[in-house]
Amino acid sequence: MVEGDERVDWSAVESVAFLARSEHRFQVLDLLADGARTREGLDDRMDVTRVTLSRILSDLEDQEFIQQTHTDSLYELSTFGELVHRDFARLLGTVSVGQKYPKLVSRLPTDWFDFEPRCLVDGEQIHGKSADPLAAARVVANAIRDGSSCRALVGTFTSLPMHAYEEDVRTGGDTDMCVVFDSVVTETMLEDQSLRAKWQAIEDATDSTIYYSLDEQVPCTVDLIDDERVFLTVDREQEPGFDIISCTHPDVVAWADRVISEYRDLAMPLSRQVSDAK
Repeated sequence: MVEGDERVDWSAVESVAFLARSEHRFQVLDLLADGARTREGLDDRMDVTRVTLSRILSDLEDQEFIQQTHTDSLYELSTFGELVHRDFARLLGTVSVGQKYPKLVSRLPTDWFDFEPRCLVDGEQIHGKSADPLAAARVVANAIRDGSSCRALVGTFTSLPMHAYEEDVRTGGDTDMCVVFDSVVTETMLEDQSLRAKWQAIEDATDSTIYYSLDEQVPCTVDLIDDERVFLTVDREQEPGFDIISCTHPDVVAWADRVISEYRDLAMPLSRQVSDAK
């Protein structure tokens, strides 16, 4: 098996298999990733006998994944062990995400994310409550309407959130809203007269700039609701509608906050696009 000019080092594969064959071996690495521990401290956190723990620690030392400090009999990750733990945890996270979202994972723009894919494992794929291809998008629209704030970066377009926000404005709601459209969605917002009239009416009613425009594409839509819940929306491949993941993991929330802010700083008000075109 060849990748470029490098052949697989099967001794390295065996080291990976060594970890994979026992969940307790990786558990020790995981515990030590949070800081050095005594043997007793590890024993308190693991469901194994003392004899088994001693064997695990000896095996991990033989692999040079862990080491003992000379002063206070603590176990800690070696520098090599830190690297192995990081990459093995990343692999486990990627596999877990693939198992949870088997039909969706290949379409997630993981290269764009700067959080580990495993952060999405505790999330939820939004299916809606019917066979309606827009059912999932309605869940997001309702969250926007019911929330106190929403910031969004839109690369996969559905008009439902705009309709929901328009209704919120009409009924006196006070949701704080900021939406950045990518270049493709911007074109739709400018060329579709009904959508153009809608976002202009919303901005007139709120007397504020809500909608912004980018001159580049983004790979999916990111909605951040109340600074605590993220919706990631991607197009389906061979059928109408969208696939959406809802997640509250702090790393995902922090990424969404950062990426939306960064693109907002690069964007210009959508209304200026209309003025410039006149």
